[in-house]
Amino acid sequence: MNRRSFLASIAGAALPISGSAASGPDRAAARLACTSVSFRHRFAATRTKGQTAREPDLSLLDLPALFSERLGLRQVEVWSRHFPEPTLAFAGNLRRAAERVGSRIINLQQDEPPFELSHPDATRRAASVASIRHWMDLAAACGAPSLRANVGGRPTDPFDLSATADAFRRLADHGAKIGVKILVENHGGHSLKAENVAALVAAVDSPWCLSLPDFGNLPPGTSLPDRVAFLQRILPFAALISAKGMEFDAEYRHTSYDVGACVRASEAAGFTGIYSIELWAPNYTPPDPFRAVLAMRDEISRHLRG
Repeated sequence: MNRRSFLASIAGAALPISGSAASGPDRAAARLACTSVSFRHRFAATRTKGQTAREPDLSLLDLPALFSERLGLRQVEVWSRHFPEPTLAFAGNLRRAAERVGSRIINLQQDEPPFELSHPDATRRAASVASIRHWMDLAAACGAPSLRANVGGRPTDPFDLSATADAFRRLADHGAKIGVKILVENHGGHSLKAENVAALVAAVDSPWCLSLPDFGNLPPGTSLPDRVAFLQRILPFAALISAKGMEFDAEYRHTSYDVGACVRASEAAGFTGIYSIELWAPNYTPPDPFRAVLAMRDEISRHLRG
């Protein structure tokens, strides 16, 4: 089977990002996920320089079973930096590892350069589109219905909406063929402005290009009303939410912002999809990441509608 035939064969197999069909405790579990980013200290490729591994190294192939057993979560988000090789063969193995334990891969966070989907030079934008298309193929092969790509640019540079929308439209067109949505997160560069994310998704105007609001990717000291207002700008387009766990107190209560308020705002906006838990804060790692994820899991669950 050649590459095109393989991708066509799996295009309709990706599960939709939605947990609304279940009810009660099962419904809460169906709306929660965790990303491999939360355990980056367990991966040699992303361990902080000089950091000593306290536990054995992990492979992405280990995560579905680990998350199911230790966290009660059967939906797994994966980071591109944790792929030992960016091949369809490995992606297929990852999909099968999830299926063996009744889990699934729900999104691929793509953080491999170039990050030039908004670059003013058309040739450089095209190179980024080609790179992201390859990672979208890998997302399809591992069963993920979406991939997060970086808009690129610097917040101080002019944002060329037309050129950027053209790049994302090309990605959305490819995603429609293979069953993978392209997601725009408030994740650096031009995407740090909510109005840019909203304008970009609206300009692409495709069900295959949606937003991925991140609760935590706002300037330090952002007030709760400003945080909620930011999220409300991009929640109408949301396919997935990154529920970022940042800093915790000794009892593993989240202290960086009000997680519950952000969940309530998301539910009030009509969001019915998945909250993926991601532990990430500058210069801080919770002593027990499993306990931190469980604390986030329980806090999110308390504020889900129904």
